[in-house]
Amino acid sequence: MTISSRLCSGRTAFEVTTNIKMDLIRASRIIETKVATKHILLINYMGVEISMYPSGRMIIKAGSREESLDIAKNLLAELGFSEKTMTKTVI
Repeated sequence: MTISSRLCSGRTAFEVTTNIKMDLIRASRIIETKVATKHILLINYMGVEISMYPSGRMIIKAGSREESLDIAKNLLAELGFSEKTMTKTVI
């Protein structure tokens, strides 16, 4: 799995993309969510606000690119995606 991160245009969060498709309703059964629909998942994960989309895209309000990648990696591992198959790519 590939994970990439870039600063959002508003400069308040990082956009993290992956090459996986996610079933957000199934994910909402594994992690605690604020809002869960088939189109978006809103989460407060480790004190950080995250918006997740079925395409694998995440908007993470983290302090740095590295932190956003670490949070995404931890979240995906908690959702059952193997850490060994993840590759970080920073754009």
